[in-house]
Formats: sequence, C-alpha cells, structure tokens
Amino acid sequence: MEVGRLINYSPERYLESMMALRTAYGRDQRDRDPAYYQYFVAKVPDSALCEPGTDLRVLGIGSGSGDVDSAILKKLLQRHNSVYNRVVEPSGEMIERYKTRVREDTSLGAVNFDWRQQTAEEYVQTKDDTKFHLIHAVHVLYHVEDLDATLRNMWEQLADGGYMFITIKSGKDAGGKLYYKLWEKFGKGDRLKTSLRTSVDVEQWLDARGISYDVTSEDVAALNIDISECFNEKSEAGMKILDFLTQTPHVSNMPEIRAMTLEHMQCNSSMVNGKRLYKVESEDIVAFKKCE
Repeated sequence: MEVGRLINYSPERYLESMMALRTAYGRDQRDRDPAYYQYFVAKVPDSALCEPGTDLRVLGIGSGSGDVDSAILKKLLQRHNSVYNRVVEPSGEMIERYKTRVREDTSLGAVNFDWRQQTAEEYVQTKDDTKFHLIHAVHVLYHVEDLDATLRNMWEQLADGGYMFITIKSGKDAGGKLYYKLWEKFGKGDRLKTSLRTSVDVEQWLDARGISYDVTSEDVAALNIDISECFNEKSEAGMKILDFLTQTPHVSNMPEIRAMTLEHMQCNSSMVNGKRLYKVESEDIVAFKKCE
C-alpha cells in the first residue's frame, strides 16, 4: 500500500491530481490576486540582511517558475542595490518559465541569477562554501528525499544573522490531521519518508536544536477546495483530488481509506453556495541564525 507516496508511485498521476486540485480551488484566480503574493513578501525580514556594499545572497530550494521568488526579490531590491540569487529547481521546464519571467520583468535587472537544475540532494553534492543571508523553501519539503538532511544543509548554508523561510502544510488543520489519521491506521515505516510532512515536523526539528523561530498562518494563503466531486464515485476529477489530499495513488480502489477520508472531509467542510468547501492551511516558519 503506497500511503503518502503518490509522487513516488507515479509522477504522472501526481501532476494530474495536482491539476485537478488547482481547478477545485481556482488556481488562476488566486494567482491573479496581488494579496496572495504580498502575503509572502510580508514574511521577508525588513531589516538589512548583510553589511553595506555587499551583495545580498539568496538561495531558493525548489523555486518552480519563480512566481513567489520574484515577489520576494522585488522587496529585497528596495533595500539592497543588488542580489545574488541561486535557484535550485529540478525541472527544466520550470527553470525556462522562470527565465522567461526574468527576461520580461525589467525590475529584476539588478538580480544576478545562478541557475542550478538539480534536486535538493543533487545540489548538496555540488554546493560550495557560499553562505546565504536568506534561504527559502516554499511548499517543497514534502518532496525532498530526507527532510532532516535537507533542513540541516539549509541551516549550514545560512550566514550568521540570516533567515531561513519555510512554507509548508499546517499540521494543525483538518488537512494535517488527515495525514496523521491515515498514517496511524494505514501507514507502514517512517512517515517522514513519505510526502505526509507538515509544519509540526519542521518545528520539532528546530526545537530539538534550540533554534528560535516564528510561525504564522493567514487566511489569504489558505485554500478553500471544492471537494463536492470527491463524493461522486464516477467523477475522475473527484478521485484525483482525493489522491492529492491523501498523497496516495488511486484511493478510489481502497475502500477503507476512501471511506475514512470522505468521513473526515465531510466533518471538516462546509456548504457554501452549493459547494462543499474544505479548507487547507499552510504555515510560514521564519528561523533566525544568531551571530556566533
């Protein structure tokens, strides 16, 4: 049973399920909402992150097509004359989209981009001794092979006085609690070896090392997903949404998992204008590295 291993089982099914989910919460509409990007920008520290006259160094893990990165970089350029931005992203298609964005947006002209088409694990094998003032990973830590090693490597690359910014699914909302319920009843092995990772796992990692951090969660970044189709056994879109919300392939073929998931979702959703909406939240974690 591949509980929590959707992307490992079938990357194609994962992408199909993600697209079905995006349709269910109106991704295009959210992407056009300036408040969504301003939410991320507001999390970037306002204070100067490096000494005057020095290029600000930023590392993005799993930057995708650069939509969030671009908003963050524009804010940083308000306080810094130039930024060195290292992009770690395994998808060649996403990097090309990012490059196109950069070419078309002249406000990013003062950014020196360093493109690394690599997974987080591949990058660690080739990284140099560069220290970064800001390191961010937005909705990517579900997919790294080793969460502990990735967090450790990110922290080691952070300069004294720098910030590590992570956005990840909340472990305290209905979606996070579903992950724990699924694993408790159907999981085998180590949950952290699957995609069923949440903010709680990151916070526990930081707590164990005595690292100070702040956690925030706001409605502007929450997803209100229309799960109505999930209750229709004949709906292919509904079945794909179920797969994504459980990170488990072909849940429709697993009666026990499907029944438990639907019961949980029904109890934690509400009817709005004829749609059954299921709210999924994220948390933003900002950790500060003290100067030694």
